[in-house]
Amino acid sequence: MNEDAGSSDPTRRVLDLLAGKWLSAAISAAATLGIPDSLAEGPKSLDRLARELGCEAGSLARLLRVLAGEELLRENSNREFELLEAGQLLRSEALGRLARYVGSPLAWDPWSLLAEAVRTGESAFEKRHGAPLFEYLDRHPAEAALYDDAIAAFAGREAAAIAAAYDFSQARRILDVGGGRGDLLIELLSRFPALSGVLLERPTAVLAARAAFERAGLASRCEARVGDFFEAIPGDADVCVLKHIIHSWDDEAAIGLLRRCGLAVGDGGRVLVVEGVLIRDSRRRLTNMLDLEMLVLCGPGHERSKPELRRLFARAGLQLVESRPLTETARLFVTEPGPRSRDREGRV
Repeated sequence: MNEDAGSSDPTRRVLDLLAGKWLSAAISAAATLGIPDSLAEGPKSLDRLARELGCEAGSLARLLRVLAGEELLRENSNREFELLEAGQLLRSEALGRLARYVGSPLAWDPWSLLAEAVRTGESAFEKRHGAPLFEYLDRHPAEAALYDDAIAAFAGREAAAIAAAYDFSQARRILDVGGGRGDLLIELLSRFPALSGVLLERPTAVLAARAAFERAGLASRCEARVGDFFEAIPGDADVCVLKHIIHSWDDEAAIGLLRRCGLAVGDGGRVLVVEGVLIRDSRRRLTNMLDLEMLVLCGPGHERSKPELRRLFARAGLQLVESRPLTETARLFVTEPGPRSRDREGRV
């Protein structure tokens, strides 16, 4: 590869795109080895870093050179390595958990079957691992923890954005359907002292959520229940939240879930839906990448455009009240049981 080639060189551009595989693997390896967490303590020499992380120094140097080339860290004048601003985001408490997941066999291996998924429309994850995503996670607690960690890291900013975007002061009880380890409920109940909450999740996520509620001092106001949201939705809440849930399913399954949520909250209740929104143009958009991820993980599951989401709500008997952006990969849709779909902004 010609390092001096201009960005307008199409050969260089294609080679750079193909090198994305190596870069993703390098970043994931760095997070898995604990490089960002170690360097967050301060600059360290190669030998010290290798000793602390249990790595062969020469191999570690090769990885560090790649990371330095992406301006995640640098070697300073004292020949010590230190984190740069972007590298700080790869610590465990930031996006490091997502980076570990991306390079793990759980997430990485199914992508080798992307072409087959495109041919068939079927889940590459199921083909590679022998079971649908959530069924597999129920059987493998350690990998379920890795997955839940990644989801929490990816959607971490959204909890605060949702709390700021919607007035929960009039709500009594929040039901978070498929809400992982309860990060959203912790954010909402911490901000709104009159609220109580319930989480509906898989067994492994419920155990982690209960521990998180205890640590946050919210166990008396928030419970976690094991349940299947395709079988029943608890009817003891006036606000139901579906955060990045319906993109895992085809239209009929998503409509059924939305309808059950609407029936659960009843008249006067609200169903809050957080989803990415597809914009069908030729620009690079993270939501387009996530849409491909849903094909790999879930087959028929997919991201949707605004008109597609409006049609889902209407078919589920939900009236669209308002919508607003949260982050570059998420938008909040406020719906309620009703006959028609409308939007206070005029359109979604």
